[in-house]
Amino acid sequence: MSKFGYTGSKPTQSKLGNTGVFNPADITQLNRDNELVNSLFEHVATIEVTSGVSSIEITRDAYPKLWQYRSIPIWLEGVSFSTSDYLRWQVSVDGGSSYDSGGSDYSTYLQVTRASGSQSNLYDATDSGAKMGITGEEVNKTFNLHGHIIGIGESNFESHIVFYSQGTFTDTHLATGWGLGTRNNTLVHNAFRFVTNSGSANISKAKLHLYGMPLWS
Repeated sequence: MSKFGYTGSKPTQSKLGNTGVFNPADITQLNRDNELVNSLFEHVATIEVTSGVSSIEITRDAYPKLWQYRSIPIWLEGVSFSTSDYLRWQVSVDGGSSYDSGGSDYSTYLQVTRASGSQSNLYDATDSGAKMGITGEEVNKTFNLHGHIIGIGESNFESHIVFYSQGTFTDTHLATGWGLGTRNNTLVHNAFRFVTNSGSANISKAKLHLYGMPLWS
């Protein structure tokens, strides 16, 4: 196993006191292990959906490494709906046994611009889940989203999702959107999910990439 350029009897490879030297084999190994020094995003998992489901769920029990990070970058790609629908983001305090979905649990702000030039915006401080869309997506078209989840494992900070999206609305116009969703409390959440607004198994395919971003106080 490579020593990654460490010198002396103890590891000294750090941004405060770097006395070792990386060689090409060290860098290759660290990159393979997602532990390359100063790497901004560290890939944790990719979840793929290939048949009809109502939600994509991520729990701390299944992905404990994810909860080590204060910021979780996400990339949700190639989402296709079998029936016109859109996604909401919800969190859980009991490991995913249930998800917070009360009528005033979330606040949502969303701005959407269509290819036609028309714009829509939404602010709702009493929502049952942070909305990823305003109206349903066109059937069998592709919806994509990337963003960050912040504060999900902290007791003194609200859980947020900040995102940018692209899709095709039921009026057949390509649309882009950006928004912010907030869980209106400061509890520690140990699971989150993307769920159809209808609650039906209308997600026919999707791929969710999850990353960790190291942040320091």
